[in-house]
Parts: sequence; structure tokens; C-alpha cells
Amino acid sequence: MSVNNKNEIFKPTLGNKLSAGSSYLAKYITKKPLVFNLNFNVTNICNQQCPMCNAALPGRGGESITFEAYKEIIEKLKHHKIASLTLSGGEPSLVKDIDRILDYSARQFKFGVNVNSNLYANEKIIRPFAEAALRNNIRIGTSFDGIGAVADKLRGAKDVSARVLKNIEMVTEMKKEMNSGSTLNMNTVISDQNLHQIPDILAISEKFGWTHTLAPWNSFFYQKKDPNMPTLHYTEELEKVIKFALTRNNISCSREFLSRIPEYTKKETEKLCPYLTGIFRSYKIFVDPNGDLSLCSRKPIGNLHKSELIDILNSKEYLKDVEGYKKCEGCWMACFVEVLLASPNLYRNKVKNIY
Repeated sequence: MSVNNKNEIFKPTLGNKLSAGSSYLAKYITKKPLVFNLNFNVTNICNQQCPMCNAALPGRGGESITFEAYKEIIEKLKHHKIASLTLSGGEPSLVKDIDRILDYSARQFKFGVNVNSNLYANEKIIRPFAEAALRNNIRIGTSFDGIGAVADKLRGAKDVSARVLKNIEMVTEMKKEMNSGSTLNMNTVISDQNLHQIPDILAISEKFGWTHTLAPWNSFFYQKKDPNMPTLHYTEELEKVIKFALTRNNISCSREFLSRIPEYTKKETEKLCPYLTGIFRSYKIFVDPNGDLSLCSRKPIGNLHKSELIDILNSKEYLKDVEGYKKCEGCWMACFVEVLLASPNLYRNKVKNIY
């Protein structure tokens, strides 16, 4: 199947997923590292300046990956049979080769591909980006953290909600016209600054027929404190907002994850870190445009242009990085916590007893 045929729509099959599942079981039995998700940051360039963004760490300059360099890394990782791919940045829609990257990626990951975009650029940029994702049934996720001045403050840009809403409407219509199977999802990071707007934000996703995920503001242990950072404290209003969100039919995050956000703000949740536990210890890796590989800390522990993944995951740098996670107070990030919340109680209790 040619990746250049713009009329072809790729659809992962149940057979694909069963085949992939059997290979992961074999790796678990033989105690080989399993990587379930590859988070590929195809660029460090962004048209917003969110104070809480962990892609803007020191040493990460303005660079984007080319299709050829991207394909080289994916081909090198192919025999690891990584389940799913998340394309993020920076802002992926700004990458010159993003349409070729999306066309190629859709056929490489048995459990599908997700691309995150702030949908803030103009139509000339967003339309071809969205078309490439939609024709391949790739899930499109966008951040919607506020309305009006609140959004501008949280996203570090001007006229954020107006521009993003315009593109949300366009992408929604494009999906209908193309008869695409893509999931369209809005994500909102809950903070003290936008808490009063959450019901109105949820109404927007319902209006356009998008699914919605919510997560609390998390302070990453490796980030320097910034007075512009959002905050989130426990309040009765937070309890009411969470209870309201739990009544919405388009919420697509774990109900347990969502319902326990107030508990997290009071520091009463257990620490659930996949990197410190059995089968999940290497389940998610991050790759930057230059090939640097990292885990949660986003500190490079190796480079895929220079080393094999298996060697990086067995290196002293890997062990040193993971050791640092024992000092972390714990987060309530969906991509890390939900996988363990979905695990059997016996396994979760084992995880909790590590600390």
C-alpha cells in the first residue's frame, strides 16, 4: 500500500492487535524490555509558550526532524514491535514533512497513532496537517485549557481560544467530509486559574462531538520553579467540578483517575510510577528530533543514531535516571498513572509497597 496515495485510509485490524499482543507476552515471559508507547517529539519549535511545558527544557533548541531521519529511527526500532506512537513536540503541524511522517507512521504501529497539536496555527498549516491525520484514521488530540484571557495566560500566546475554536470547527467538518475514523480529543489541564471555566470547556467538546480528557496540573520534579506556573489546590469548587465532569458522556479518561484528582491535590494518592515497576518499567520512551532518548525526566540517556535501544535500556545512564524517580513525590499524569490504575489490585499493591 503506497503511503503517497492520498485517498487510501488505513485501519488497524483486530488481527494486528492480537499479533502484537502475543509478541509482548513473549517478551514479558523472557523478561525482555517492553516498550508500549513511543512518544516522538518531531520538533522543539512551538508557536505557543506554555510555562508548564516540559519540551522547553534547557538545551533543547529550535529543531525539527526530517522525514528521512524520522524513518531511519522508526525502522531501527521496528523489531521491538512498539505498540503505539504519540507524535508531539513542540508543535507537530509546523514540521515541514509532517504529512509524510503521518502517512508512513500509520502502518507501523499495531495499536495506532496519536498526534498532539495545539491547533493554533493558521488554516494554511492546519488543513494539510489534519487531512494527513484524518485520511490515516490517526487520533488527533488538542489542548484546550481556557477561554479568552485565561487561555492566553496559560498558553503564552494571543487570541488562543478563538483561533483554536475556529480550527476545531474546521477539523470536525473535515472528518465528516472524509468519513474518517479518527478520534478527535480535547485535553484540559485543570488548574486554579481555569477551574471556573471547566464546565464551559466541557460544553465546547460536547458541542463539536469530541471526546474529552482532563488531568490535574502537575509540577514535574525536574522543572525549575517559575512564578508564571499554574497552581492547583484542593477546594470544594474542585470537588464540584470533578463531580460534574464525571456526569459527561464524552469523558474518555479513566473515571477512577478523574475522580481521584481532589485526593491528589491533598497529597493522599499513592505513588504509582511505571518506570519503577516490573512489566511497565520501560513502557514509554521519549525521543527528540536529534535522536536523544529519555524517560519521564526528559534527560537524555542515549541516542538512537548512535546506540541500539536495548543497549540504552540496559545502560548505567538508564539505571541512574530511574534511580532518581525514587525521589519524586509522585504525579497524577494520565500517561503514567492510568496504566497502573487499570492493573489488577494485586499488582498495584505490589507497586505501592516499593516505597
